[in-house]
Amino acid sequence: MKSIIAAALLASLAFAPTAARSANQMAAMQYYVGNWSCVGGEVGKKATTANVRYWLDNGLMRQWVSVSGQGMMKPYELNATITWDAKNGRYLQAGLDTEAQWWISYGKLSGSTETWTDHATGSGKLGRSVATRTNDTQFTYQTFDTIAAAKPYFRVVCKKQ
Repeated sequence: MKSIIAAALLASLAFAPTAARSANQMAAMQYYVGNWSCVGGEVGKKATTANVRYWLDNGLMRQWVSVSGQGMMKPYELNATITWDAKNGRYLQAGLDTEAQWWISYGKLSGSTETWTDHATGSGKLGRSVATRTNDTQFTYQTFDTIAAAKPYFRVVCKKQ
Protein backbone atom coordinates (compact mmCIF):
# COMPACT_ATOMS: atom_id res chain seq x y z
CA MET A 1 0.00 0.00 0.00
CA LYS A 2 2.82 2.43 0.90
CA SER A 3 4.49 1.80 -2.46
CA ILE A 4 1.25 2.59 -4.30
CA ILE A 5 0.90 5.87 -2.38
CA ALA A 6 4.56 6.74 -3.01
CA ALA A 7 4.19 5.98 -6.73
CA ALA A 8 1.05 8.14 -6.89
CA LEU A 9 2.86 11.01 -5.18
CA LEU A 10 5.82 10.76 -7.55
CA ALA A 11 3.50 10.64 -10.54
CA SER A 12 1.61 13.70 -9.30
CA LEU A 13 4.89 15.61 -8.92
CA ALA A 14 6.09 14.56 -12.36
CA PHE A 15 2.87 15.77 -13.95
CA ALA A 16 2.33 18.80 -11.70
CA PRO A 17 1.62 22.01 -13.56
CA THR A 18 4.69 24.11 -14.30
CA ALA A 19 3.44 26.83 -11.94
CA ALA A 20 3.28 24.35 -9.04
CA ARG A 21 6.79 23.06 -9.72
CA SER A 22 8.09 26.63 -10.04
CA ALA A 23 6.49 27.65 -6.74
CA ASN A 24 8.08 24.62 -5.07
CA GLN A 25 11.56 25.57 -6.37
CA MET A 26 11.10 29.21 -5.40
CA ALA A 27 10.36 28.08 -1.82
CA ALA A 28 14.12 27.43 -1.51
CA MET A 29 14.65 31.16 -1.98
CA GLN A 30 12.52 31.90 1.12
CA TYR A 31 15.84 31.77 2.98
CA TYR A 32 16.65 35.29 1.75
CA VAL A 33 13.33 37.01 2.46
CA GLY A 34 13.93 39.96 4.76
CA ASN A 35 16.54 42.65 5.29
CA TRP A 36 20.28 41.99 5.34
CA SER A 37 23.30 44.08 6.24
CA CYS A 38 26.38 43.33 4.13
CA VAL A 39 30.06 44.24 4.52
CA GLY A 40 32.74 43.79 1.87
CA GLY A 41 33.50 44.81 -1.69
CA GLU A 42 36.39 44.45 -4.09
CA VAL A 43 38.96 42.07 -2.66
CA GLY A 44 41.99 43.97 -1.34
CA LYS A 45 40.17 47.30 -1.05
CA LYS A 46 38.48 48.99 1.89
CA ALA A 47 35.20 47.29 2.83
CA THR A 48 31.92 49.14 2.41
CA THR A 49 28.47 48.43 3.82
CA ALA A 50 25.24 47.76 1.98
CA ASN A 51 21.63 47.05 2.82
CA VAL A 52 19.86 44.32 0.89
CA ARG A 53 16.16 43.57 0.86
CA TYR A 54 14.63 40.39 -0.59
CA TRP A 55 10.96 39.58 -1.00
CA LEU A 56 8.86 37.02 -2.87
CA ASP A 57 6.14 38.36 -5.12
CA ASN A 58 3.91 36.02 -7.18
CA GLY A 59 6.66 33.45 -7.73
CA LEU A 60 9.40 36.02 -8.30
CA MET A 61 12.23 36.76 -5.87
CA ARG A 62 12.95 40.49 -5.84
CA GLN A 63 16.27 41.88 -4.62
CA TRP A 64 17.16 45.49 -3.91
CA VAL A 65 20.72 46.46 -2.93
CA SER A 66 21.50 49.96 -1.60
CA VAL A 67 25.00 51.26 -0.95
CA SER A 68 25.14 54.81 0.37
CA GLY A 69 27.93 57.08 -0.76
CA GLN A 70 31.07 56.32 1.27
CA GLY A 71 34.26 58.32 0.86
CA MET A 72 34.96 58.66 -2.86
CA MET A 73 32.22 56.14 -3.73
CA LYS A 74 28.93 57.45 -5.12
CA PRO A 75 25.64 55.93 -3.95
CA TYR A 76 24.89 52.67 -5.77
CA GLU A 77 21.65 50.75 -6.30
CA LEU A 78 21.04 47.35 -7.83
CA ASN A 79 17.84 45.44 -8.43
CA ALA A 80 17.43 41.89 -9.63
CA THR A 81 14.58 39.45 -10.13
CA ILE A 82 14.89 35.67 -9.85
CA THR A 83 12.47 33.02 -11.05
CA TRP A 84 12.50 29.27 -11.64
CA ASP A 85 12.91 28.11 -15.25
CA ALA A 86 11.04 24.80 -15.08
CA LYS A 87 11.71 23.94 -18.72
CA ASN A 88 15.50 24.01 -18.20
CA GLY A 89 15.60 23.09 -14.48
CA ARG A 90 17.47 26.17 -13.25
CA TYR A 91 16.97 29.58 -11.70
CA LEU A 92 17.02 32.62 -13.96
CA GLN A 93 18.11 36.09 -12.79
CA ALA A 94 17.86 39.43 -14.57
CA GLY A 95 19.46 42.50 -13.02
CA LEU A 96 20.21 46.16 -13.58
CA ASP A 97 22.18 48.71 -11.58
CA THR A 98 22.68 52.48 -11.38
CA GLU A 99 25.84 52.24 -13.49
CA ALA A 100 23.72 50.98 -16.42
CA GLN A 101 25.16 47.48 -16.06
CA TRP A 102 22.75 44.63 -16.77
CA TRP A 103 22.95 40.84 -16.78
CA ILE A 104 21.07 37.61 -17.27
CA SER A 105 22.38 34.67 -15.22
CA TYR A 106 21.48 31.04 -14.70
CA GLY A 107 21.67 29.57 -11.22
CA LYS A 108 21.82 26.16 -9.59
CA LEU A 109 21.33 25.41 -5.89
CA SER A 110 23.28 22.51 -4.43
CA GLY A 111 22.99 22.12 -0.67
CA SER A 112 23.87 25.50 0.82
CA THR A 113 25.66 26.82 -2.29
CA GLU A 114 24.20 28.69 -5.26
CA THR A 115 26.30 29.06 -8.38
CA TRP A 116 25.28 31.74 -10.87
CA THR A 117 26.75 31.82 -14.37
CA ASP A 118 26.28 34.81 -16.66
CA HIS A 119 24.53 34.14 -19.93
CA ALA A 120 24.58 37.74 -21.18
CA THR A 121 25.84 41.07 -19.81
CA GLY A 122 25.88 44.68 -20.92
CA SER A 123 29.68 44.61 -20.96
CA GLY A 124 29.83 41.38 -22.96
CA LYS A 125 32.10 39.91 -20.27
CA LEU A 126 30.77 36.70 -18.70
CA GLY A 127 31.56 35.80 -15.10
CA ARG A 128 30.07 33.81 -12.26
CA SER A 129 28.98 34.33 -8.68
CA VAL A 130 28.72 31.98 -5.72
CA ALA A 131 26.45 32.48 -2.72
CA THR A 132 27.10 30.22 0.28
CA ARG A 133 24.52 30.04 3.06
CA THR A 134 26.66 29.83 6.21
CA ASN A 135 23.66 29.44 8.56
CA ASP A 136 20.09 30.77 8.94
CA THR A 137 21.27 34.34 9.41
CA GLN A 138 24.43 34.71 7.32
CA PHE A 139 25.66 34.14 3.77
CA THR A 140 28.77 34.95 1.76
CA TYR A 141 28.56 36.22 -1.82
CA GLN A 142 31.57 36.17 -4.17
CA THR A 143 31.90 37.31 -7.78
CA PHE A 144 34.51 36.06 -10.24
CA ASP A 145 35.75 38.03 -13.29
CA THR A 146 35.37 35.05 -15.61
CA ILE A 147 33.46 31.79 -15.50
CA ALA A 148 36.71 29.84 -14.92
CA ALA A 149 38.45 32.27 -12.51
CA ALA A 150 39.78 30.68 -9.31
CA LYS A 151 39.91 33.83 -7.14
CA PRO A 152 37.00 36.21 -6.54
CA TYR A 153 37.37 39.91 -7.26
CA PHE A 154 34.38 40.84 -5.07
CA ARG A 155 33.27 39.38 -1.73
CA VAL A 156 30.68 40.34 0.88
CA VAL A 157 29.35 38.75 4.05
CA CYS A 158 25.69 39.42 4.77
CA LYS A 159 23.84 39.06 8.07
CA LYS A 160 20.09 39.05 8.51
CA GLN A 161 18.79 42.07 10.42
